Amino acid sequence: MQQPESTGALALDIRSGIPLFHQVAVILRDRILSGAHAEGERLPSEAEICDNFGVSRITAKRAMDELAAEGLVTRARGRGTIVTQGAAKLPFEVSVDGWIENISRMGRMTEVSVLEFGYRRAPRAVARELGLDEGAEVQRSIRVRTHDGTPLSWLETWIPADIGRSYSAEDMGAQPLLHLLERAGVRIASAKQTITAGLAAPQVAQALGVQVGSALLDVRRLVRDADGRPVEFISILYRPDLYRFAMELTRVGGADGARWEAESPSAGPAAAAMPGS
Repeated sequence: MQQPESTGALALDIRSGIPLFHQVAVILRDRILSGAHAEGERLPSEAEICDNFGVSRITAKRAMDELAAEGLVTRARGRGTIVTQGAAKLPFEVSVDGWIENISRMGRMTEVSVLEFGYRRAPRAVARELGLDEGAEVQRSIRVRTHDGTPLSWLETWIPADIGRSYSAEDMGAQPLLHLLERAGVRIASAKQTITAGLAAPQVAQALGVQVGSALLDVRRLVRDADGRPVEFISILYRPDLYRFAMELTRVGGADGARWEAESPSAGPAAAAMPGS
C-alpha cells in the first residue's frame, strides 16, 4: 500500500483537502512576491524541495510547474528554476476611505475589459441592496481591470436600469463608472463599503490568472446619491498579491483615555490609483 506523503520541517496540512503540490506552490509564491526570493535567483531544486517539505519528486515538480504556468519562474535544463524579472510586483496600496479621490488617477494607470453587459431582473439580494422591488430591471456588467497587462480585479456591477441606459458597454470600457454616473446627472454623495475574504471561482480564476480557490480580497460597495437613493451596487474581487488597503494610525488622547485615529496614507506611486469602479 502506498504511504501518504509525510511533512518535513516546513509542515503541510495533509488533512485540508488541498493538494500538497498546491500548498508547496503557495509557500514558494509568497516568498517570490514578498521578495524573499529575488528576481533572477535560482529556487531550490526539486530534490531540495522534497527534503524541505517531505514530499515526493512528482509533487515537487507539479509545484514548480504551477509557478511556471503563472509566469513567476522559468525552468531550463542545466539552469534550474529561476525567478522571472518583474515577478515581485509592487502592489497597489490605497486608503480604505480614499477611493473617490483616486478614481481619476485610476483611469490613467489601469485598463479595463468589459466581459458582460446587459439587463436582467434583479436577484433578491441585489434588489434589497438597491432598494428595488424583487425582479425589477437592472443593468449588470462584469469587467476585469489590469495594470501593465496583469489582471488586478474582477468587478460585477448592478445599476438601476433607468440610470444604466445613459451609457453603453463601450463607455464602460473607456471611462470609470463613477464618471459615467456623474455624466448622467447622478450626484454621488456617500457609500458603504465592506471588505472581507473570498475565493476564486473558475471563471474569476481564469480572468485573474490565479488558481481556482485562491484567496481574494472581496470588496462590496453600495453607492448613494445626494437624495439617499442607491445608484450602484458593486462587488470587486482583488488579487491580494497586487492590491492592498492601508491606513496610518495616530495615538491621541481623549476624555475616555487614549485611542487610535486613522489617517489616510500618503499617496506614493503604488497608491496613485485605486482600481475600483
